[in-house]
Amino acid sequence: MTNDEIERAIEFLVKQQSQFSSDMQRLEQNLGTVERSLGTAVNILSELTKTQLRMAESEILRDNRIAELAKAQQRTDEALAETNDRLNSLIVVVERYFSNGRRDT
Repeated sequence: MTNDEIERAIEFLVKQQSQFSSDMQRLEQNLGTVERSLGTAVNILSELTKTQLRMAESEILRDNRIAELAKAQQRTDEALAETNDRLNSLIVVVERYFSNGRRDT
């Protein structure tokens, strides 16, 4: 190899090393951007998970309240049925009373 060829080879290697160094710097910058974006995504996912947990807890509370309301409605229906039975019995008694009173007069 001649001195000229050696100089060109060295110049080529220096140029390649410079390009490699530049590429590595860009990759490191891109990696920093990706790391920040990933951090943001993790934070968002964490908040989303918390929100979903709160929603699930709210749904459980709602279901429990609906079940309580259903039981209360059932008790109301039973009480109303009993009241209707008693009212019907009273009506029968009152009708008999007035019917008997009219026959006597």
